[in-house]
Amino acid sequence: MYVKQQPTIGSLFAGIGGFDLGFEQAGFKTVWQVEINPVCRAVLASRFPDATQYDDVRLCGAHNLPYVDVITGGFPCQDVSAMGKRRGLAGSRTGLFFEVIRILNELRPQWVVLENVTGLLNSNDGEDFQTVVATLAECGYLGYWRVLNAQYFGVPTRRRRVFMVAGRGRHPPFELLADTAPVGTFSGPPRPADYPVEIDGWTHPTLLSGSAPGQINISGSGLIATANRRDQMVNRQRTIDDHGLCAGLDAANFAESHAAGNAVVPQVARWVGECLMRGM
Repeated sequence: MYVKQQPTIGSLFAGIGGFDLGFEQAGFKTVWQVEINPVCRAVLASRFPDATQYDDVRLCGAHNLPYVDVITGGFPCQDVSAMGKRRGLAGSRTGLFFEVIRILNELRPQWVVLENVTGLLNSNDGEDFQTVVATLAECGYLGYWRVLNAQYFGVPTRRRRVFMVAGRGRHPPFELLADTAPVGTFSGPPRPADYPVEIDGWTHPTLLSGSAPGQINISGSGLIATANRRDQMVNRQRTIDDHGLCAGLDAANFAESHAAGNAVVPQVARWVGECLMRGM
């Protein structure tokens, strides 16, 4: 009897595994991950013990990366972000997109899913995004791009990112371009016509809700209690006090905050992965 193999992904610029976690929840298996930050790589090794980790995308390719069905990658955004100097694809970091292209040409996966900040859309008057789309097409990858906002996937923050999904020689499932469910079925804040709404009516009540990228839950409904962790919090505070640092500014907290801020939201990645799974 034929048994369908579990589809696989490889993750470029993996961070702490937002893409990977979402795709695994959708039914994929993570085979390898490429991430240059050693702290993030340690997180990946802990969370994805069956995957192989690599440290430099420039040193990876067909010679050391096994074939996978899908390659994902939130390639660096610093050169297209509104907060940076906006050198675009000519920058040393966002320009690593061309390493993605090289690896695609070497491995030829069935699908590729890329993510970046919305600043990519208007970088160099839109020429950089045109280059991204055209270069993928030259490699034989056709597909869609779309801006997805994490707040509509049950996450208590606004995080708009552009996602590009392309297939080798064929288009991805149409669901990625047009939702196949009424808007009301998606999680998120109430519509303007529904105001005023009591705070308990929100999926995750927050301070500055709808007006700040980082939002604080004021009802506690979004908090997760973890058993036997108080001792670790005490030890962490003692370390901070001993070194004379303010709480929240030690190296460990900074690394966690930075990694979380850069991560692809797993709920969004899961939705993309589920759409692709239906087309495999």
